[in-house]
Amino acid sequence: MKKIILLASLTLIFASCSRSNDNTNEIIVDPVAEVPALPTKVSGSYGVRTVKYDGNKLLEISSLTSKMVLEYTGGLITKVTNYKASGEKERTVELTYSNGNLTNVSSNGRDYSGTFSYSYPSANVINCTEIKKFTFSGLISYSKREITYTLNNGNIVSEGVVFYSNDKPDGKASIVYTYDDKNNTFKNILGVDKIKVFLSSEELLESITGNSNNILTMDITNISLAGVLTKYKFINNISYSANNYPIQIISKKYDANNQQQGNTITDFFEYNK
Repeated sequence: MKKIILLASLTLIFASCSRSNDNTNEIIVDPVAEVPALPTKVSGSYGVRTVKYDGNKLLEISSLTSKMVLEYTGGLITKVTNYKASGEKERTVELTYSNGNLTNVSSNGRDYSGTFSYSYPSANVINCTEIKKFTFSGLISYSKREITYTLNNGNIVSEGVVFYSNDKPDGKASIVYTYDDKNNTFKNILGVDKIKVFLSSEELLESITGNSNNILTMDITNISLAGVLTKYKFINNISYSANNYPIQIISKKYDANNQQQGNTITDFFEYNK
């Protein structure tokens, strides 16, 4: 009887060792993180720009005349530096956040400085106070704007702007956007959705956007302090890839009489996939 118990115990031990050895020899392969569709080259009316990444973090946009370098803290874009082709630093932009929301931006160049302060009164409204200082031939001038952004489905759908001169109101503007239902060119770049309102200020020297979709129309109405209205509109004609990303955008500007103003702007986009 003792022999039977001993044999049974040995059998269990060997079976356990066998399973242990089997597990030791198993090769565990981590799943490969798929890189989303990202624009790698933008060409057209403003020349050719090459875009570099680390995964889905945007590292650099460069052309023959300039380079824009981005830095991240975690998943947030916290610094952008612009360089001339010579390597001379042209502008440095630093961004700060609170609980994942953009709160302050400082932008500094040789003869320029700007501050952008953001607040969030509700889920779909963002307020911005923008103050800029310019130095030209030793003379200093200031500009100020207060902007209310309204968002819907990840897109900026309107802007209400009040202009100031010497801290007194100096006119207003309203901007209304319409969008397609396709993928924005830059939607998969990490962190751009967090700074979409700052990107709309066109403060950065390279045009990227943080909206979910692509702008089809932008209607702008300027109202002077005397009440004079000036209206114009931008219209984008967009061609898409099979994956519903823009591969060509043709942009035209029209006045209130639907007469085209200025040149037609064309951009072509190439992607990593």
